[in-house]
Amino acid sequence: MYTYQRAVGVNRRAPQGEELVDISNLACNKLFTEYSRLIIVVTDSLANRQVAIDLQNYYVELGTYTGKIQAWLNTKSTTVLITSNTLPGDRYRFVTTHDIQYKGFSLKPGNAALGDNWQDSLTTADAPDIRVVKTDNTDVKFDEMVKRGLFTINGHLVRAVAGNRCAYLLNAGKHFNVHDNIHVNYLNFNTVSTLQTYPIAATDIDFKEVNGLPFLHVKAPVNMTGKTCLMSIGGRLYLNDIAAPTGDTTFAIKINKVDWFSAIFDSKELIDLSGVIDRERMVVPKNFFRTKEFFTNLLTDKSSFIIVLDNQYIDIQVKPMVSYLYPFTYHTEETKQLPILTGNGLLPKYFTRRIINRRLLDIDIGVQKLYVNKTVGTQNGGDLLHGFKSKYTPSRLHPGYLLYIRAIIQGT
Repeated sequence: MYTYQRAVGVNRRAPQGEELVDISNLACNKLFTEYSRLIIVVTDSLANRQVAIDLQNYYVELGTYTGKIQAWLNTKSTTVLITSNTLPGDRYRFVTTHDIQYKGFSLKPGNAALGDNWQDSLTTADAPDIRVVKTDNTDVKFDEMVKRGLFTINGHLVRAVAGNRCAYLLNAGKHFNVHDNIHVNYLNFNTVSTLQTYPIAATDIDFKEVNGLPFLHVKAPVNMTGKTCLMSIGGRLYLNDIAAPTGDTTFAIKINKVDWFSAIFDSKELIDLSGVIDRERMVVPKNFFRTKEFFTNLLTDKSSFIIVLDNQYIDIQVKPMVSYLYPFTYHTEETKQLPILTGNGLLPKYFTRRIINRRLLDIDIGVQKLYVNKTVGTQNGGDLLHGFKSKYTPSRLHPGYLLYIRAIIQGT
């Protein structure tokens, strides 16, 4: 005898990763109209334990059964169903964010291309990378740390590789020389998924212009089937609304949905983008951000890379926060240490204050610049884009969002 307890499913109409769902009152012939995948947990009275049943194994039979799930299970009282002792999780796990300098780690100049014996002789002036080390020299599995999280510096993603008793943040040393008031944050995916990051080569980029419309595709170095795949472009996290997997190994980048001008002009004051645009440059041609040269330089920059998560059933959502009375401060009732995503796509460090029943989050990246092109148009003496601000409306406060990246981990 099997008794229904709970279910985990993937919604067919609005895929949001695995969800905890209640199908107890849903007719069986409607189950696979609503869900593309369903695993139920039942109590097996003979074994006196809970087991899992993948309803995909009974797709045809359930499609013609009009009763509810417990009624169907009752018809199987003398039948041995296909079960598993591996149960789906019963709660959500979330990616959290942490300032590693407050977690017992130190930042030192580094160069991942050099051997260990050269690292201590490097200075901030000549080190292209940053080494993350444990301050008290205790053992840390940095290879696991790199496989289970993403690093940010100055609100931008950086690619990390594990070294001997350290992790190297690639190009972060150059970022430090652009903006040295830094914090390194760690997005902890430990309870959600393992991950790998891959650089993008020029040969992986396919840029074409058809009838005046640009099309951009990027080839991934691994098969993305059964994975969740994201991209960092110029240090900003892009989800599948912008970087959309279109095949086993290909992304389509929806370049017309991104304000590349503001993104690049904001970022070049915070990270090193010298391979994309000179930091001092303030005027560019109108078509600068629509050329093959620009996208090749941007995507092959070390701030751009492919992120492949091994868990394909991850749900990613952004939810707006309320701006508080003070600038750069948001109010939320959320108690989890979730990442903040600003309106221009940055992932800033934040400080937490608790006042009575309020939780206030203070970010450290200031205001969002409003460039002159946004206020007076592009008819400014030639088809040029200017990195200057209007004195009347030079900036605005960043809208803030909490970034929910969640999954249901396997139970026991």
